[in-house]
Amino acid sequence: MRFNVPLFPLLLQYRLQIALTTKTYFQPDEFWQALEPAHELVYGYGYLTWEWKEGLRSIAHPMVFAIVYWVSDLLRLGDAGVIYGPKVLQALFAATADYSVYKFAQKYYGDEISQLTLMCTVTSAFNYFVSIRTFSNSLEMTLLICALNFWPLDKTAGQVNMLNYSIALVLAAIACVLRPTNILIWSYLGVALIVRQRSFKIVTLAGAIGTIILSLNALVDIWYYQRLTFPLYNFLKFNIVESLSSFYGVNRQVYYIVEALPQLLTVYVPFFFHGIYISRSSTLAQACIFVVFVYSLISHKEVRFIFPLLPIFHIFAAISLCRLRILSRPKLKWTFLALLSLLNVPLALYASTTHQRGVVDVTSYIRTTPSIESVGFLMPCHSTPWMSHMHRPDITAWFLTCEPPRGLSHSELATYRDEADQFYDDPELFLRMHFPAVTGNQTEVARFRYDWPSHLVVFGALEELLTSYVGDAYVECKRFFNSHVHEDPRRRGDVVVFCKQND
Repeated sequence: MRFNVPLFPLLLQYRLQIALTTKTYFQPDEFWQALEPAHELVYGYGYLTWEWKEGLRSIAHPMVFAIVYWVSDLLRLGDAGVIYGPKVLQALFAATADYSVYKFAQKYYGDEISQLTLMCTVTSAFNYFVSIRTFSNSLEMTLLICALNFWPLDKTAGQVNMLNYSIALVLAAIACVLRPTNILIWSYLGVALIVRQRSFKIVTLAGAIGTIILSLNALVDIWYYQRLTFPLYNFLKFNIVESLSSFYGVNRQVYYIVEALPQLLTVYVPFFFHGIYISRSSTLAQACIFVVFVYSLISHKEVRFIFPLLPIFHIFAAISLCRLRILSRPKLKWTFLALLSLLNVPLALYASTTHQRGVVDVTSYIRTTPSIESVGFLMPCHSTPWMSHMHRPDITAWFLTCEPPRGLSHSELATYRDEADQFYDDPELFLRMHFPAVTGNQTEVARFRYDWPSHLVVFGALEELLTSYVGDAYVECKRFFNSHVHEDPRRRGDVVVFCKQND
C-alpha cells in the first residue's frame, strides 16, 4: 500500500511545528559553530570561538544560515527573521531527510518496510529533538540519506547510472566538507563499489567531483578567512595529530554500543540490533558497523557523531519489525506499533520544551529588555546561545571562556584548567582576582579582567554564593526554570538574572 496523500508537505508541516515549538538547549555547537559565525558574518558582531581563530572550521555550513540572515534583512523581518529563519530552513532539511529515507527504503526494501521506516523516523524521540537543530550533523544526515537515494548499492543490478552516481558524489562531497568524518562511510561504500564494478570511470569521476567540491570550498574559506587556510587539514591536525579533542571529554570504547545507540534509538534499539544482524551481509550494514567501529577508536565521543546514520538505523529496525510474527495479525500489529510510538512522545516533548529551556529563555529576555546595558554570564562556558539569539549590538556581554590547551607539554596538559574551570574551582578567589571591589571606584577597573555589568546571569547552584559575595549591590530581577535535574552539578537549578542596584 502506498500513501495516497502528498507526503512531503505533511512531513514539512510536522518538522516546522517541532522547530517552532522547540525552546530548549542541547549542545553548544548548535549555536556557537553554526549560527554565531553566520550572525557575525552578516551583522558584524558576535563571538567567534577559538576554532574560527585557528581556521579549524569551514564557513560552508554557517554560510547556509548567513544566507537566511541576508534574506531576512532584505525582507525586513527584524528579530523574527533572525530567530525563526534558521529554524524554518532546518525544518526543511529535516523533512527532506524523512522523505528521502522513506523513498530509499521503498526503492530497496518495498512498501511495508518503507512505511515502518517512516514510522520509526517520525516517532523517534532523538530525531524529534535533534533533526530540527542547526548542527552540522543534522544537515550531514540529510545529505547522507539524499545521496544514498542516488548511490548504486549492492542491490542495484547492471551498469551504474552515471548521472545518479554523479549526483550522489556531489551530495557526499558536500557532506564531507561540512563534517570531514563523513568520509568514513563514503570511503567504505566507494571501495565496495569499485571492487564490485571494477570500473576506472567510477574512480575518475569520484576524483574529479571530489576535487571540484573541495576546490570550491577552499575558495570560499580563503574568501572568509582572508588568507590561505585549509580547515580540513587543521581539523585533522587538532583531532588526530595533537589529539586535543580529548580535552572535551574521554569516553570508554563501548560508548557507542551501550550509551549512544540506546539514546539514538530508544525503544527501537533491540529491533535495530536484530535488523542489522539480519542484514549483516549487505554493504550498507557493513558500512554502518565500520563507521561505529572507527568512531569507537577515538577518545572523544558524542552521540551526535553517529546521528547522521540514524535514518539507516531506522531501516534496520523496520526490517526487524517486519519479521515479527505479531505484525502478521492486523489488530495486534497496529496496537504494538502505536505503543512503540507513544513511548517516545513524552520523552520527545519533555526534551524539546522543558529540559534546559531557561538558558534559551534568558537570551530572549536580554534581547527584549532595553534597560540591559551590559551582561555577564558566570556559568560554564557556552551554556547559552549568544548574539544569534540576543541580537543586541548595543550591549557589552561576556562569559567565562574554555579555550583548549595549545602548545603545552604533556605534564602541563595534565594540570591545565581553563577559565571556567578556574572559576568553579574557587568562585570567591576568582572574583577577587579578576573583578574590582563590588562597590569600588572606576579607577580600579582597568587593573582587572572584568568589570561588574548591569546584569549578571548564573545558575541556581551558584545563587547563594554570589548573593553572599555581592551583598546589596545586586538584586534578583528575573528567574527562569531550566531543568528538574542535570548531570552537571554546576548547571543545576534555575537560571537567575541579577540586576545591579543604582548607587
